[in-house]
Amino acid sequence: MLLVAVLTVSMAFGQMKYKPKVKVMVVVLGPKNPTFDEAKFSNLHFYYLPDIKLSKNGGIYGKASKNTNKNAWSSALGVGATSHAEVFQDYTGEPAILVEKHISSGTSYIFDKNGRVNAELIGTNDIYFNNKTQFMVGFNKMKRSWETESFGDLMKSLVKKGETMKPPKKSKTTSHLIGKELYAFQAVDKEGNKVEVNSLVKGNPATLLLFLYISPEYNFNKGKESGAGKKGKDYMNQVSQTAAADKQIAPLYNLEKGIFGKRIEH
Repeated sequence: MLLVAVLTVSMAFGQMKYKPKVKVMVVVLGPKNPTFDEAKFSNLHFYYLPDIKLSKNGGIYGKASKNTNKNAWSSALGVGATSHAEVFQDYTGEPAILVEKHISSGTSYIFDKNGRVNAELIGTNDIYFNNKTQFMVGFNKMKRSWETESFGDLMKSLVKKGETMKPPKKSKTTSHLIGKELYAFQAVDKEGNKVEVNSLVKGNPATLLLFLYISPEYNFNKGKESGAGKKGKDYMNQVSQTAAADKQIAPLYNLEKGIFGKRIEH
């Protein structure tokens, strides 16, 4: 039993060998939600795009409501116009390059020390960011499919071996950035200072950047309070907002657990 325990611990530390050396950045697509506590995710670096807004102009589900509570129910339950907008990620505002390139919530990139993209994941909030997570690393023309590499193997290459990405031989117009640098744009840090995001993904052996939408309207706290003394409808609306907000930040819990081994209570 002791041997099993020792082996288990050794394997756990072996899995975490390179990952804590990764710099992890989260660029929020919109202004900071005043009820969101970024300090809870102490290993992550947060930046905001206050002039970006999620478009809720419709599609097959029609326009999203102007009522925050109705939008929260739609988001929390995964139905209706608001949920549709959050899944398909249509944004307006500045930086225009991100709107033009249709950057979406859940899109993430891994950069080498020179700030070139080594791998990417496109628009998913269900990713766990552990050793086995598969990132796209290049397109195989013969097979007409994307080749992937595990997060663990990418970290060994970048952190242990110090490998870097060579720029593509031919510059083609594509929505993928593998081998290229990130688009040039500014974000706002938690102190309110403007920063060039491109400069922040350079200099570290490996940097992971995640784009994430967090509604600035939903209250992260009210739904966790007691319902004593509150009207049933009001309290349920508060619960729906908190549930919707927590659903949106699910990737943050996964980043902390998968990369840094830190479990955070929801």
